[in-house]
Amino acid sequence: MSADSPRKLAKNSPALVRAQQVSDKSILESVVDFFQDVVPQAYSTLPKADDKDKILWAQFENCDPNDISSNPDISLNTGVSPPLLLTLAYTNGIQLWSITHSGDAQEVLSTRQGPVQACKILPNPVPVYEVGDYFKSKRPLVALAEMSGAGVSYSSVRFMSLKTGEEVHKITFQQKILSVLCNKRVVLFALKDLIVCYEACRIEEKFRITSCYPCTNTNPVALGSRWLAYADQRLVPVHQSCGGMTGDGSQSYAATVISAAKTITKGLTMFGETVANSFKKAPTSSSSTTDNRYTPGIVTIVDTKTIQGQVCVEDDDEGEGVGLIAHFPAHANQPVAAMQFDPSGTLLLTACTMGHNFHVFRIMVHPLGSSQGAIHHLYTLHRGDTTARIADITFTLDSRWVAVSTLHGTTHVFPITPYGGPITLRTHTSVGVVNKSSRFHKSAGLDDLGGKASGRHSPLAPSSSPVGRRESYGVPANQSSLNNNYHNPRLPPYPHAITVNPLVQIKQPVTLASVTGGTQGQSLQTESMCLAACFGAQRSWFMSAGIKTDNRQIVDSLYVMGWNGYLVEYFLDPHARTLPVPISSDKLPDDVPVEVSAVPRVQWMVQRSKTSVEVKAPLPSYNPLIQATDAVLYQQPTVVLKDVGLHRYDSDTSLSSDHSSNKDDIEDQWLSQVEIITHLGPHRRLWMGPQFSFKTYQNTQETLVLSSNSSSLLGESPETHGIRTEDIMSEEVDLQSLRYSMGGILLSYTVVV
Repeated sequence: MSADSPRKLAKNSPALVRAQQVSDKSILESVVDFFQDVVPQAYSTLPKADDKDKILWAQFENCDPNDISSNPDISLNTGVSPPLLLTLAYTNGIQLWSITHSGDAQEVLSTRQGPVQACKILPNPVPVYEVGDYFKSKRPLVALAEMSGAGVSYSSVRFMSLKTGEEVHKITFQQKILSVLCNKRVVLFALKDLIVCYEACRIEEKFRITSCYPCTNTNPVALGSRWLAYADQRLVPVHQSCGGMTGDGSQSYAATVISAAKTITKGLTMFGETVANSFKKAPTSSSSTTDNRYTPGIVTIVDTKTIQGQVCVEDDDEGEGVGLIAHFPAHANQPVAAMQFDPSGTLLLTACTMGHNFHVFRIMVHPLGSSQGAIHHLYTLHRGDTTARIADITFTLDSRWVAVSTLHGTTHVFPITPYGGPITLRTHTSVGVVNKSSRFHKSAGLDDLGGKASGRHSPLAPSSSPVGRRESYGVPANQSSLNNNYHNPRLPPYPHAITVNPLVQIKQPVTLASVTGGTQGQSLQTESMCLAACFGAQRSWFMSAGIKTDNRQIVDSLYVMGWNGYLVEYFLDPHARTLPVPISSDKLPDDVPVEVSAVPRVQWMVQRSKTSVEVKAPLPSYNPLIQATDAVLYQQPTVVLKDVGLHRYDSDTSLSSDHSSNKDDIEDQWLSQVEIITHLGPHRRLWMGPQFSFKTYQNTQETLVLSSNSSSLLGESPETHGIRTEDIMSEEVDLQSLRYSMGGILLSYTVVV
């Protein structure tokens, strides 16, 4: 396979990269690649590795081109999936790629300038603060945080218009900018010990958070559609939410040995530095005394719409803090290093500095404040026993899969559910999210909620699961009087966290070029290894078949951008784990554990060449960024979609178009029956339960009762046996019933009290 993917290039035009099929290298090819890296370039006629710009970091963008809720050009019903937007930062600028549904990677932006610390393409804002968009005619905007030079104690952010090419705003901070995040409401900047938030319409400061936990190289922040989560300095019992981290936080034997070895090494290093400083008469560091003021592992969630001014969680007895959603311990004795919300904004994944375990929390808010809300610790995702720094976290749209990438070059894929519970064949081999256990299972005789829950029909852990103890965090006084409640999720007992191991571990190829610093020949620092991942619709369908099918994937494909310059699509196939005794697939119980096979399908070589042309602002009107912004802004699609009809995926027993001969009527009624049409059919219909009985009614006053042993089902009427309808109805006249008229059938539902 050639080093570069085929590109369609015209003079002074953006690059267009075609997808290539991935093939495993043989041992001979690997040896040849090794010698190409080792042999000096003077003795080789092959292309030099220095012909490519060095990638510093990579990230996937969420903005107007892939905005499912606002972009009229995206229609999931017609099979038009949103594009993937990938930003690559180099030592001399940035580059933005758009990977369309057809499988082409199109270069939409490429600039050469100084190194960029952070970059974000801003989506069209929502005027939630009763102000208009001051930059409506300038959008789309890009926020560029440039790296500050040596000895410079400040950094700046420039807001550039991609439509006009001019700088529309600039902000200067006295500290180094670590990251830039944004949504449709706000744009925030994470500094070393400060978070500053600006509203998106006018780019004016709205609030700043001054109680961030001090970190050296990162300030962990997670921004959802409305909530903002950050690492707090200490735990304030007045505002502490119910629940939080469960378990004793104990490590495995291997992790304990590794940690002890590192502690000894660190102790010897500190001892050597102390001895050296004593000879130099240098003052010792006072960090050990200042660290006692902070409590590591505390997470605070605030509402970006309601808070303003300076935010700092303090011990005030006057009431709940305005805009404070949750305040809880997420990790025991370890600072939080990374956080990420799921697409719904109700699940939060946190990772500590050790990187051994990741915690998944479900946020149950309360209108009265954070102390009345609850935090459900659903999962503990165990990565491994070695220390690793987190590079990227991404969820699927249905929040059933999460991928965590580390700077070791490995992407770990974990299965989860939005409501917690064990991972089984039932929960992760269906196209859609299955419901948790309900009373239907008990009425249909499929499950017994009072006993031990079966994995097939009850993905939730038993309600009587013991709640793990909280590591050195006491229960607040205002929560100690709460009794057990099985109907209110904000009241205990809370679900116990389930430990989940990764089902897929994707490792990046390591070559000599990936561990050297390019032309300088210096070792590549771990912090500069780029690695990003994202779930998305399949792009490799044209490789496997000539015509795209309508069959939906169980899970979206995983796209991983590695430091070797390749963007690779992995096809994920969840299936039942191999059992000791072979069982046919149609007889497998649904509580069987699952496993996943990850197959690389296609790849794109997107690393920028030093001789490639720039794609600078102002961008032309046909650029995908400009077209998407105009489509969202004016709600007018830029392309005319063909009338291909609505592709719905009905179950075998759900309502379908066969019930009506008029296609227009079906289209009109589809939205009102969406919950009935697009659901996954159960093993047994609700009306088959023992609470339901069927009765016919006529224009006369007589009513006939139908049951499973009714004589009318055998072609006989009750009158032939001398049974009167009045006698039948008198037996049920005192019961509460819900009656629905359905085409001459009277459906009676008896409520069991």
